[in-house]
Amino acid sequence: MTPLRLRLNILISLLAALMVILSLGMALWLFTAQLNETAEQDQATRVTDLARSLADRGSVRRALRGNGEPASLQASIDGLRRELGVDFMVVMDDQGIRLTHPEPNRIGEPFVGGDEQAALAGEHYASRSRGTLGTSIRGFAPVRDQDGEVLGAVAVGVTLDSLSSLVADNRQRVVLGVLILMVLGILAATLLARFIKRVLLDLEPDQIARLVREHRALLNSVHEGILAIDGQRRLTLINPAAQHLLTRAGVSPPTAGQAVDDCLPGTGLVEVLTSGRQILDREVNVNGYVMIANRVPIMEGARVVGALATLRERGEVQRLAEELTGVRRYAEALRAASHEFKNRLHVILGLARRGDLDALRQYLGEVSTLRSPGEEGVTSRLNDPVLAGFLLGKHSEARERGITLEIDVDTPLPPPADSALTHTLVTVIGNLLENAFEAFDDHTPRRVRLVMSLDEAMLSLQVEDTGQGIPVDRQASVLERDVSSKGEGRGLGLALVREKLEAWEGRLSLYSTPGRGTLVEVEVPYEIATGVNREE
Repeated sequence: MTPLRLRLNILISLLAALMVILSLGMALWLFTAQLNETAEQDQATRVTDLARSLADRGSVRRALRGNGEPASLQASIDGLRRELGVDFMVVMDDQGIRLTHPEPNRIGEPFVGGDEQAALAGEHYASRSRGTLGTSIRGFAPVRDQDGEVLGAVAVGVTLDSLSSLVADNRQRVVLGVLILMVLGILAATLLARFIKRVLLDLEPDQIARLVREHRALLNSVHEGILAIDGQRRLTLINPAAQHLLTRAGVSPPTAGQAVDDCLPGTGLVEVLTSGRQILDREVNVNGYVMIANRVPIMEGARVVGALATLRERGEVQRLAEELTGVRRYAEALRAASHEFKNRLHVILGLARRGDLDALRQYLGEVSTLRSPGEEGVTSRLNDPVLAGFLLGKHSEARERGITLEIDVDTPLPPPADSALTHTLVTVIGNLLENAFEAFDDHTPRRVRLVMSLDEAMLSLQVEDTGQGIPVDRQASVLERDVSSKGEGRGLGLALVREKLEAWEGRLSLYSTPGRGTLVEVEVPYEIATGVNREE
């Protein structure tokens, strides 16, 4: 494996160095080829600006009107020419006759080059032409009086010989800079090779390929559907489990690159991408098919660069929820019933040891006929054995905790058409009763009342306690997750109730008076199982 790693390092270094050398060599050729053109363009702009500035001088206008001294103008212009580093600055009248020139003996002669006519016509421009000083880059500007009439023109120029020396200096600097960049590029290529190897965790190409295959196998093997989007809201990942879930929902599985807003608007990924906050264990409805989704942002430092969602079938999550909520409630109820039964056995054992058979017969008779009014209503009007058993267990738990639990089932309640609704009711009622049981202190009457009634296709629940109540400033937020006054890790009960009810299109209302208690009203659609009589 070591020789392969060495070859990879050398290959990366050579490739990067070769690309740097070729790129800089091409840049050098382009610089050299275009340097003259760029220098000429720069000089053309410069001499044109100088000509326009010179044409605005009052001394030039006076000289062209015959009011100035030609010798004074020549001396002033020649000094300015040397100061600005140009080869000539010529002032000519409207006939093209020179009033100034670097060579004084040429003053009074016509301007040479043939490119001055447009300036005498009132235009300013740059041109390239051959004159008495050789080929030069010239800038022309007309000289106008106060009325706008053209009095003459000004020409400022730089010969190509002067320009060539300037270009040669620039070319030497460019060549030296390119050579330095080549050396730095080769060093950078070596460092780049080391960096790439470090980023790849010193993995060779075959090892990377194997990891990619394992990654694909992992995505194909997990039961959760996985979706991911980038910062532009485009899908970047969808595994087979997600495709299967979406197919069951009646949605054509999207492909990578599609906009999630167009193909899957109900997943909530865009909300996570926008807010940067994770959303866990929420039900999402995709084309009428309900799934449980966890959605988290993908971070790069402090910046959100994407979002990822895992999807699970609600039935599977419902079974887990039973273990976390309903099953725990069952265990507590059974523990309470077992404790109560054990207490009765202790009484029976004590009476038997004393030999008090009369008292024992009386106690056994009382135990065999003992049943609270709440338990009687549950067994006679609830025809769903799971829900009935659960409420009987909660009744025993309440009795053990010293709480009076009244259960009123106003109308017979047949089993629902969808058994999942039973599990939802166990979760809802269990959480509401648990909150009510925990609402008491040592100074409040310990009484809880549960009322259930079925009206047409709507089940109504009321859970009322005589506990401490909820402070007014917390009543608006008590249905949010992680909002609780009972310590860390609490605040999930009412939020879970609300989410369960929203999934079944149910409603929840909460009324609380501090110091007097709390009333929670719930309404949820309830469809009776086919073939079951409402009066059963």
